Amino acid sequence: MIPRPLQAPVAVVMFDLDFTLWDLSGVIPHAEQVCQGLLEQRYPAVAERFDIESQRSLRVELAEQHPELAHDVTRLRRASLERIGAVAGYQGAALQALVEEAFTAFIDARHAVTLYDDTLPLLRALRGQVRLGALTNGNADVHRIGLGEYFDFTLSAVELGAAKPSHLVYETAARRAGAPAAEIVHVGDDVHTDVYGAANFGMQAVWLNRDGAHWPDEVPAVPHHAVGSLAELEGMLLGLLRAA
Repeated sequence: MIPRPLQAPVAVVMFDLDFTLWDLSGVIPHAEQVCQGLLEQRYPAVAERFDIESQRSLRVELAEQHPELAHDVTRLRRASLERIGAVAGYQGAALQALVEEAFTAFIDARHAVTLYDDTLPLLRALRGQVRLGALTNGNADVHRIGLGEYFDFTLSAVELGAAKPSHLVYETAARRAGAPAAEIVHVGDDVHTDVYGAANFGMQAVWLNRDGAHWPDEVPAVPHHAVGSLAELEGMLLGLLRAA
């Protein structure tokens, strides 16, 4: 680890979403079960041929065959649904209806997340003090979760066609934030995609390490600041902003 205290000025604070602002434990498996249940009820010919595991395997296969889908989890899941529907004999409008119904069931359940207790207090404390951004490799939408009012901008791998820790993602985020990299704090739970990615671009990287994990050997050490909670980060940022 290379400790790096947060430094003024801070113009923007960006957040990863899953496992940073909310707990995603069990959410995706539950959403896949909801989707499978809909297929069993509405499209039994599909459900008889494809269970949850075989659909997961198909998505891996599709990502390998079509690299352009690898960073777009929405297109990848929809492509998988279209493939299994076609195999079961659906085509045309009926196939598109299947894809829409099944994906809607999945994505609605995927957004049934539980915010961490320290999420809303932090967002409320920072709102109006700095620009706030969301940066995710997934397909979560802060507006669907009810947090849209706190964010000035959002950026996802689905939108960009690239994923953290790609330089392109952080470069685009900096442009959207409208601030130099050194004045942007990026907060995330993932050492590789969030901490390494942000620090490597010159941002002030914060590792949200709720479980007290050790820095993994396979990830190059980069300057960053580690916190055990968003409440701890809230105090640090407010102290920094008030002293500036």
